[in-house]
Amino acid sequence: MTKSKFTFLATVLTLFALSAVAVAQTSKGFVVGTIVDQNGAAVAGATVKITNAETGVIRETTTQTDGSFRLDAVDPGTYRAEIGGPGFKSATRENILVAAAQHTDLSTPLEVGNPSEVVTVTSGTPIELQTTDGTRVNTLNTREITELPVAGLNPVNLVFTLPGVVDPGALAGGNVQGTEFSVNGLRPRANNQLIDGLENNDNSITGQSYQPTVRDGYSEVTVLGSNFSSEYGRAGGAVVNVITRSGTNEFHGSVYNINQNSVFSSLTPFQKAIEELTEVPKFNQNTFGFSLGGPIKKNKLFFFGTFQADLFRAGGVSGTAIVPTAAGAAQLRAMVAPGANPALDQYLAIVGTFLAPTSDRISASRQPEHRTTRSSPSGWLPARAHSPSIPTTT
Repeated sequence: MTKSKFTFLATVLTLFALSAVAVAQTSKGFVVGTIVDQNGAAVAGATVKITNAETGVIRETTTQTDGSFRLDAVDPGTYRAEIGGPGFKSATRENILVAAAQHTDLSTPLEVGNPSEVVTVTSGTPIELQTTDGTRVNTLNTREITELPVAGLNPVNLVFTLPGVVDPGALAGGNVQGTEFSVNGLRPRANNQLIDGLENNDNSITGQSYQPTVRDGYSEVTVLGSNFSSEYGRAGGAVVNVITRSGTNEFHGSVYNINQNSVFSSLTPFQKAIEELTEVPKFNQNTFGFSLGGPIKKNKLFFFGTFQADLFRAGGVSGTAIVPTAAGAAQLRAMVAPGANPALDQYLAIVGTFLAPTSDRISASRQPEHRTTRSSPSGWLPARAHSPSIPTTT
């Protein structure tokens, strides 16, 4: 290999490595702390080892001269920590929760004694106060994502359960992709949508570019509300990061089917306004799928995958439209010559089958009901159309 080719390849690999580190900063967690003795003096050279309870992956480091240590890019999850040093009893801590984009403080005092002696500390709750920085972070965990009712199956919709998040309603204006929400009074457009630290913003309208609707495929949603570091960029509102799930040392999965159909529905106010509609139009929707994960090589390599499909079948769809009478169509044709406006030609060709012979109301069966209608533009009147049953699959 020539020197120039080697330099080019090394540059490309370096760029890929740097991009991976940048993504890890937003989708991984951090474990930090200071190890001291019973008198508060720093313990240098102490060993800190954490083990993921589900995957068995081990991360290890040693403390600096001031007793501090730091583990970056730690996979979110629950960990077991083992801390020890020469001349000190070993300390073990259970149920250490590491969340994406958060610093977990693992500061632990060590007792003087034989290293073979172990002091075990079991935490009653995995929730700990964030003391290492001023970032306001809220995390929606796997249980909340999979068990709480979520509109549209998008786990990001659960952000409305967090403080400072509101629905702006009609005040926001414009189009939106997915759920629109305001954080701390800022516009929805100010939010930064991420998936595993990668940008997921719709560049044309507000919201997510990709809608993560397969709930079983995500482990947590992290919302950084304020005071987050400059590494995230862009957002003046909140940073919403959806973290995908990973396999573990145990095989696990799920099978589900969400059904909605006309048996459990009632007529809407708009449907009740249609006299011919006396029962809910027939429809049946099934959202079904499965997830499966497990080890490829224990403690080293894992897999996880999901599948989801939506099947929707419906009967006829009723609606109300304004169509011209024969006189109204003639007025339109008199104003524009045939061929001068293709759109008008197409419109008149379509509504030709619905032309009303009189100013009476036309029912779904296209039979006049012979009653006075409400005021309409001259030559126009409301009429009802009915489309046939068309099963669809998406």
